[in-house]
Amino acid sequence: MYDFDPSTYRPISPDVPVEEIAEHFQRPRSQTDGVGLRAVNRSEFTLVAPVIQPTGPAVFLERAEKACIEAPYWENRLGTVHDLRVALINDGQQVLFCATYSDEFKPYVVDVIRFATPWIDYMFTDVAVDYPGLASDDAIAYIARHQVEAHVWYGGPNPEASPRDIAKSIAVATAFDTLLDAAQG
Repeated sequence: MYDFDPSTYRPISPDVPVEEIAEHFQRPRSQTDGVGLRAVNRSEFTLVAPVIQPTGPAVFLERAEKACIEAPYWENRLGTVHDLRVALINDGQQVLFCATYSDEFKPYVVDVIRFATPWIDYMFTDVAVDYPGLASDDAIAYIARHQVEAHVWYGGPNPEASPRDIAKSIAVATAFDTLLDAAQG
């Protein structure tokens, strides 16, 4: 997708060696089966949809707190989401939905529909223009119509690690620390 040849590349800052840029470059590419960038095992999903006027912004803001409180529950059901943000933009004219996830596009969308429909519908129903609901046969077409690919995106450190890999690594490290503490004390 992006041409990056360390032998000819000139970094933005002359103080940064091209070798360091090359060491961290993630080689983003377009998704195989959908819109969005992918780097190693991480992908980005960006959707920008028009908001129902004049009522949609108020409905969204009224629901935002509950949607935020429940976000970890619904996203953990998927098990592939690294981060997510949903916001009104352009003076409430549009809603922006952005996520970084581990997987290919189609399995991610299928999992969102399977595991998070009530939560997504809570945020988008009566907010986004013509939003059909994720259980609708028109859901995939709606997503395709409003999804955009990022031009600049960073998949984060260790893009090969999924949220489950990260959680497992933290659990192992915590157990090991506990074992070391017990042995020392």
